[in-house]
This record gives sequence, C-alpha cells and structure tokens, in this order.
Amino acid sequence: MSKILYYLPEITYFITAWLLLDLLGSGLFRLLVRPRAKQNWEAAQSSIEAPTIQEDQSPQSWLNYLTQSNPTHAEPNPRVRLRMKGIVRNSSKGKWHPAEIKAFFTLQPLTMVWYADITRAFMVSVKATEQYGESQGFSTRWLLSTFPYRWKKEALPQVLAQRNAFYSLAAAVWQPQWWLFYPFKWSEAKVDDDLAFTCTLDGQPFFLKAKINDQQELEELSLWSENWQEWQTALRWSDYRIFQEQKMPFQMEVLRKDKAGEVFVQADLQVTDVVQKGKYAWW
Repeated sequence: MSKILYYLPEITYFITAWLLLDLLGSGLFRLLVRPRAKQNWEAAQSSIEAPTIQEDQSPQSWLNYLTQSNPTHAEPNPRVRLRMKGIVRNSSKGKWHPAEIKAFFTLQPLTMVWYADITRAFMVSVKATEQYGESQGFSTRWLLSTFPYRWKKEALPQVLAQRNAFYSLAAAVWQPQWWLFYPFKWSEAKVDDDLAFTCTLDGQPFFLKAKINDQQELEELSLWSENWQEWQTALRWSDYRIFQEQKMPFQMEVLRKDKAGEVFVQADLQVTDVVQKGKYAWW
C-alpha cells in the first residue's frame, strides 16, 4: 500500500495525460470527419420525385419487398442518418467490445460516411471511419483515438471501394427509394432461395444476393465473387418497425469469414436514433 501511495503522483499524471491525449484525439478525429459528412449531407438534393416500380424488370418477391417498404407512396428521403450501439469483435474467438456507430447516407449523390467509437479497454478506445462517394474515399483507424493508420485518401483499391460501396448500397434498407434509382441485372430468379443480381456503381460491378422473409422484409444482403462461388460479406436485418411512413429495421448483424473460412458475427448493432427529415446535426 505504501508503494502505491509513493507512486501516486506518477500514476495520477499518467492517467491525466492519457485522458487529455484521448480527448485531443477525439476532437481531431471529429474535426476531420465532420466536414465531409456535412458536405455530403448538404449536397443531397432536398427533393426527389417519387419513383415508380418497373414490374417487368424485377422478381415478384423483390417487388413485394419494395411495396411493403412503402417507398413509392411515402415522400422520398434523399438522406438519412443513424446512430447505432452494440458490440464488435475482430475474429470468431475475439473479445466483444462495446461500440457506438454514427452513419450518414445520401441518395443523390450516393455517399456514405460513418465513424465508430470502439472501447477496447479502460481508457483505451479506437476510432474508425470509412467514407465513400463517386469512387473516392478513405478508410482510417485511429489507435488510442489519436494516431491514424491505414490511411487511404485517394482513389480506393478495388476491394476496399467495393466494400465501402456495398455498405452504401446496404444503407438502402433504411432508404428503399435507393433501389428504384439504379438498374439491376437479375442473374437468376432464385439461387438457393436467394435473389441473385448484379449492379454497377461508378463503373464497378457488384454481385449480390438478397434474402427476403415471409413478411416481405429484406432479411439479408450478401456480397459474392463473380462466379457466385465465394461469399465475402453479409449483413442481416431484423426488428422491422414503421418509422415516418416507412418500414425499416432496428437490428443489424455484420457477418464475415475468418482465415479458416468460418463464418462469424463481427458486429451486433441496435439502431437507437433515426433522422430522415430535418436539419443536419450531430449527436
């Protein structure tokens, strides 16, 4: 006990310095992320005409999903922002860490900005952000909220760009109008009970499968390789509710594969706030 008291000034100094460093990093992080999100938010068109469903181009189950989501009757929303809380981990056997994620999506232009605050341990947090728009973007991780690494500011590599665009596309579950503004090429009516289709964003093809449940809700969206043999990433949604005349999910899971090919849940998130209409603001 006496030894602890002897080093108490040094311990107090270390904790104080650590907290100040984390506070400085948090402020710098938001200083870099906020302007881009706000720019995308303000660039989104304030009004969009209600699109119409092309019944001759899509499978009936997909048309049922769009009808049930009510995007053609409700006023189209060009943008949406979400706040989600939950847990994340890096591997199938990794430790779960509390996380808070704030995401911003705009329909026209199609953009995505999200950032996460992940608590790794007591007074040890990691912040992450990914931004995508018009084939440009970057992915950044901030060690201890202060030191950035994996910095990519120019045109993204194809794999990273596809992943970011996939998340932007997945945001359409909160903006069903998105699906009606882009043409899809349906590969087959059904593949293992999933709808398979391709779409092109900024000249890049994406090979996707969608699973719709009996309640006409989009239950899962997954990204596949060109030959439909290799599954890469999947997102699952549940707990659908009516919000501002639209049916949207409030629970989301991110599925990935580890090096051994084992599928595991990487993130389990609950939507706590949704804003579709109103002025731009940060929580």
